Amino acid sequence: MRSKFQVDETSGSIRLPRGEVRFDIVDLQAAIRIIESSHSPGWKIVITPNLHHLQMLMQDDELAPLYERADLVLPDGWPAAALLSRREGRTVTRVTGSDLLDQLLETPGHGRRIGFVGGDSRAVRDRLFARAVQSGWKSWTDGASLEVMADADARSALAGSIARECDGGIVALGVGAPKQERFAYEIQAAKGSGWILCVGQALNFSGGASRRAPEWMQRSGFEWMHRALTEPRRLIPRYAADLLALARIVPMNLRRAT
Repeated sequence: MRSKFQVDETSGSIRLPRGEVRFDIVDLQAAIRIIESSHSPGWKIVITPNLHHLQMLMQDDELAPLYERADLVLPDGWPAAALLSRREGRTVTRVTGSDLLDQLLETPGHGRRIGFVGGDSRAVRDRLFARAVQSGWKSWTDGASLEVMADADARSALAGSIARECDGGIVALGVGAPKQERFAYEIQAAKGSGWILCVGQALNFSGGASRRAPEWMQRSGFEWMHRALTEPRRLIPRYAADLLALARIVPMNLRRAT
């Protein structure tokens, strides 16, 4: 079931070869207000698809239901925002996972819990912990190693621990897509309530392990170039595949949605 926060004026879609991806079209501050003001029972999930997510959705049909069921789906990255702008006939601003997490870390926690799962190192999680506590959050962290994420029993136990420790608050998952999106639903199945943010690399940015591109590169759509130059072995092949996917997607989204 799609987001209960969605209304016609704040939703849109990007067409893919098989189906489409629905987005909630809100700016960063509106997204923060939604997360801050909702206190309904159960865990709610935020996904921030960028071009790489669209490429994965084209390759794996099992991912589409995860994105469709998410409570808040925000366009991360200029290609997703540009495609939505074209389809919807209005300017759509991107809401990155990094900006979302940074803004929440600056928001008064009032004693609520916030958990960080993943990140490149203990030092990253310690810095996130310190930032959260300084803003009045009760913080909790877990490394979530690849071994844990690959083992069903260990992963289930971790999902239960997260749900207990962060009940009533926020969980930021940074274990990479699509693992984090799948894991979010395991947490959602546990008891408790709050928001689960699938924000990937944002933990490393907010925790000081990686530096984001200068603001002018972010504004002009060249943040991907900065990232490619900082991690060429990992990201250049990925971005090449993403660009091939974009070439297929663009012609399908030249006309406005009806």
